[in-house]
Amino acid sequence: MRFVATIVITGLVAASIVSLGAAAAPSGSARIVYRSVRLANPQRSPELYSVSPSGTGRRLLARGADQPALSADRTRIAFAGAGLRRQGIWVMRADGRGQRRLTSRAGDGEPTWSPDGKRIAFRRDQGASFDLWVVPAAGGSARRLFGGRTTSELSPDWSPNGLQIAFQGNRGGVNQIWILTLRTRGVRRLTRGADSFQPDWSPDGKRIAYSTRGRIAVVRANGTGTRLLATGVPRSAYNPSWSRDGRQIAFERGGQVLTMSGGRLRYATRAAWGTNGDPDW
Repeated sequence: MRFVATIVITGLVAASIVSLGAAAAPSGSARIVYRSVRLANPQRSPELYSVSPSGTGRRLLARGADQPALSADRTRIAFAGAGLRRQGIWVMRADGRGQRRLTSRAGDGEPTWSPDGKRIAFRRDQGASFDLWVVPAAGGSARRLFGGRTTSELSPDWSPNGLQIAFQGNRGGVNQIWILTLRTRGVRRLTRGADSFQPDWSPDGKRIAYSTRGRIAVVRANGTGTRLLATGVPRSAYNPSWSRDGRQIAFERGGQVLTMSGGRLRYATRAAWGTNGDPDW
């Protein structure tokens, strides 16, 4: 599961229903990958599945796996290992075959691909905090990318142009969305107010979706135009992920994966036997 702190209710301008763009049926090749935990056996390690946005064609991809992230070309999946002897960051083909381990340290998680598919950024547990690290997708040594001794940086997401990484950080004592410029290692704060989590860049790089107060919000990459989307009840919407055409957002709510487009909500999973989340497509 992604790291989520207690949400503090403070001010944020809300909108009732916001259209993300003209609603359109996703292409037949579009699939959402997600993590599932079986309710009957919560001690069992999470599993990764893929499913069409309409909820059909569910496929098991990997066991002992969590926090999936699709590469930009949708041919590979990075994920965090879960369970004994599965710790670390892994990669595999989009069909679940060819699993390879990149790191082996417990607490490595939340991978995100560089647009060219050559590197994977992730968060690493430093004991008292979390930092951002990066590792070559082909294998090799991981190196520290950014962090502080008394702060935690989590949920990294690489920008489509490859120049920046959005992340969730608790600098100042409140979880907010920040932008790291890779060339200078400088950071700027994107959100203010209520605790904000789990940023996800839109495919055109102009907007970032994130979760706040149990709902999904969208903000321009320059920090203006914050809009709170209508995600229904219960107020437990987290982990937003844009579709490849930027017209839909997948997210988890109440233990299931849903999609939204033009104010319309649709379930991608309805499995009563499991709790589903961490979608990506």
